Amino acid sequence: MAKPMHLERQEAYEWPVAVYLFFGGLGGALMTLSYIFHFFAATTPMIGLTNLSGLVFFALAGAFLVFFDLERPLNAIYSLNNITKSGISWDVVLIALNYVFGILYVLPEFAGYSVLSGVASLLLPYQAVFGAIAAVSGFMFPIVSGGLLAAPASIPLWHTPALPLLYLVTSFSLAVAYLGAIFSPDGALYTTFSGTILALSALTFGISLAYLEHTHNGPIEAKEGMHRMLKTVRFVLLFPVAGIMFPLVLSAYIFFAGASFTWVMPALAIALFLGGFAARNCVVNNGIETYPWPY
Repeated sequence: MAKPMHLERQEAYEWPVAVYLFFGGLGGALMTLSYIFHFFAATTPMIGLTNLSGLVFFALAGAFLVFFDLERPLNAIYSLNNITKSGISWDVVLIALNYVFGILYVLPEFAGYSVLSGVASLLLPYQAVFGAIAAVSGFMFPIVSGGLLAAPASIPLWHTPALPLLYLVTSFSLAVAYLGAIFSPDGALYTTFSGTILALSALTFGISLAYLEHTHNGPIEAKEGMHRMLKTVRFVLLFPVAGIMFPLVLSAYIFFAGASFTWVMPALAIALFLGGFAARNCVVNNGIETYPWPY
């Protein structure tokens, strides 16, 4: 005789987890883009501010990592106990690598300040190496943190390789729009920014369709979680509409029409900010655990 299943709404992961995933992914994407700018004749302020923005967002992510266990915040120290198997441990290591090597990478960019000139000259020969470590760890953060959710088979809505890919692509699309809003690019750089957002938005659309197909053909718990999200007006307006279709259509018009408006990049940054957070928050909140796992 078949054993009855017990379904339970996921309560262990709440909104701070979504904030952690969001800020950590954005910080990692900015660290990677800062290193890319280094090889494409970007200005010193562009490299420095991009890197420092990444460090700030990683700081917010780290703060929420401690906030997860607010009653016992010192437990964050124990996150490194099982570094070979624990996804949280990998996240902590990636944040640490970003901080240490991100700071070492960006200091030579401020050689013009007398107080930093001596340190900057010492670090300059190794800047490319420091930047590579920060960039790789930043790129890996949304993949590893998304994989941390995707790992447990007992929560079918999360158990898909589409999840870390979705977090990776949305992190980079928001990072590009964020930088476009800060630096107000023009000419060829404006076209590059809008074309990159277009490509990443199209990729987000494709991954979202694959994710939807996965849940449609998956266990009933995955369908139930996805249907619950699609019936939530907040999620539909913030992710499919504001987070995918609006950036896709607007960036396509800007790129192919050759138009240029000062409000476009800030508008894209706001839309992608809302959509990226909704994608994480709603997925986290609608995970349904299954006991015992019957598959």
